[in-house]
Amino acid sequence: MNCREVKYYLDDFAEGRLIDEMRNEIENHLDSCLKCQGEYIDLNLILSEVKSSPKTIDPSKDLLERINERISGRSGKRKRFAKIFSLLSHESDSSGFDSDEIRKKNSEKNKARLIFIGGTAATILLGVLLGILYFHQSSVGFIPVESLSGTPRIGSEQLKNQSVLQIGEWLQTNENSSARLIVGMIGEVDVHPKSRVKLIKTTSSEYRLSLNQGKIEASIWATPRIFYIETPSATAIDLGGIYTLEVNKDGSGQIKVTSGWVALESTGIESLIPADAVCTTKKHFAPGTPYFEDAPAELIQALEEFDFTPKAFGESFSKNIQSQALNVILKQARKKDALSLWHILSRVDGESRAKTYFKLTELVMTPKSVTFEGIMNGDSSMLEEWWELLGYGSSAVWNN
Repeated sequence: MNCREVKYYLDDFAEGRLIDEMRNEIENHLDSCLKCQGEYIDLNLILSEVKSSPKTIDPSKDLLERINERISGRSGKRKRFAKIFSLLSHESDSSGFDSDEIRKKNSEKNKARLIFIGGTAATILLGVLLGILYFHQSSVGFIPVESLSGTPRIGSEQLKNQSVLQIGEWLQTNENSSARLIVGMIGEVDVHPKSRVKLIKTTSSEYRLSLNQGKIEASIWATPRIFYIETPSATAIDLGGIYTLEVNKDGSGQIKVTSGWVALESTGIESLIPADAVCTTKKHFAPGTPYFEDAPAELIQALEEFDFTPKAFGESFSKNIQSQALNVILKQARKKDALSLWHILSRVDGESRAKTYFKLTELVMTPKSVTFEGIMNGDSSMLEEWWELLGYGSSAVWNN
């Protein structure tokens, strides 16, 4: 890791939120970098000040005296942190850092800080808040990336080992290279050969990538709707899962979910894909109807026609093709294919919706509160309740 990457993770390192592998890399870097050692000790002092500060300040007569006593004790704290940090070193020779040297290098900065915050309680709190803001803002704007094979590129630069992908930059792999993106503390994304990925946004509440072409494999363990991947034909919305997403040259794509859940959204329509299911996307169309990988071939082909029949030959012709495809789907559907029929219910109307409803009632139980009239009228609460009864997951998948 370089200094910028260490700085990105420094607050997580200080509070013990990193996996062992990343923690070891940071420790190795801190062993040999005096600048980052100083940053780490300063951060620990700030965090210590925050944790030990009272939630309310009683403006007693001796307030300033007590504050100054705490400030004057900071040099002792710095010595203790330096001693503790030295124990992290895996070697006992002169390669370890010298806390006196660190204090000497930072003495001017420390004197300025002590003068600044030594006056009143308000300035102490301001200094603490600015310190925390500084460290947290430094973690916004990029994510770490490492080469897995070959020589991927970030923009025009080759990625030989590790670096960071900044907002607006493209990571590109050729036929002989691959890479891994570390998405904060919520997961990893492996970028397969012949792929192009762009970082769009990274905050504590949202990570957003763009997959222009190629294939990625994501393993995300965050709460739903924090991680997104935009493609030319749809947006993948992570609901907590492991999955592969592939985008072809024409912008079409396909997602396969191994574990958990993913949603695909386009043109205001959303598909929910559970483990062992697949969903196809095409430009200018809503996301396809999800189906399980072991679905009958005739059903999969019929779903292709149902979802993506072009309207170039007129709406009447398109509806006729969709109607014929729906008849095949209903004929081939097994009990587990209720997943597909449930999605179709909200995408058809009239006679097609009625036929789909009755087929679904043949295959699975119907909640007592779900009625034919309600489904025909497009009652979304009934659809959600039916989904729950099908056992496909909790209400966390819904975008409330």
